[in-house]
Amino acid sequence: MSWGRRGAGRRWALSVLMLAGAPVRAQDAQVPLTREAAPATAADRRGAVAPLPPGSPDVTPSPAETPPLATPAETRPVVDPPVSAPPTARVPPASVGPGLPPTVAGPVPEEHRHSDFFFHADLGGGYFRVSGSRGASSFTTDGGALGVGLALGWSPNDEWAIGLELWSWKSLTDSGLGKDTSVELQALGLNVTRYLVPADVFASVVVSGTRLAITDPSDHIEYGASDIGFGFKVLLGKEWRVTSWLGLGLAGELFLSVNRDSSQTLRTLGGGLVFSITGR
Repeated sequence: MSWGRRGAGRRWALSVLMLAGAPVRAQDAQVPLTREAAPATAADRRGAVAPLPPGSPDVTPSPAETPPLATPAETRPVVDPPVSAPPTARVPPASVGPGLPPTVAGPVPEEHRHSDFFFHADLGGGYFRVSGSRGASSFTTDGGALGVGLALGWSPNDEWAIGLELWSWKSLTDSGLGKDTSVELQALGLNVTRYLVPADVFASVVVSGTRLAITDPSDHIEYGASDIGFGFKVLLGKEWRVTSWLGLGLAGELFLSVNRDSSQTLRTLGGGLVFSITGR
């Protein structure tokens, strides 16, 4: 009887426990296991991230590392093609290289080209004076004169030239050696010329053998001549390039000669201004 009562009590206790747990399971049964997905918005689509495969490490950036989204005010329009500044005009440099002076407008002189051949000619006018003695009396002839010179030779470089020159000065006034006569100094000598480049300033010395000839001023007939004497002339001038080989110039000239005629000594002195032309 006692075991029958104990069995009935156990069954009653189990019934109470089952009745107490039934509401809880019913409540759980009312909660849906799955929820219906709400429609995705545009913001959800922009922020959607593809799911990672199983076993991949989590690389989702933290809130501190996530860059803020750009606001509409900060968004700049994209221009295709991009707009660029207009090209600026290029100004050519004022010089052709470093350390060179600026270029200057104007004709550029032609560079001198040296030639071994030397040519020189001059023509001008000046003063001519001859003094001497005849017996116990002395005489002097002076006045205007014309001079001419021609030289041919060799130029070893731009600074030196050497050649053979024939030159002469003729008096334009009557001489004291005879009626209606004039005196002409004739010379042949060695021309040595020194040039200062690039200025083309030159100095020439012509050491010569000379003679005085007495001529008629109208028909140039020679009535007589002195013995061969010694003389020289000196030129100092400046030339300007016309071509790479030829130059024109202006020079001052001084000449001197001493000659003998029978028993008398004749001294000639003069000078003038001449125009020159030189090729070298």
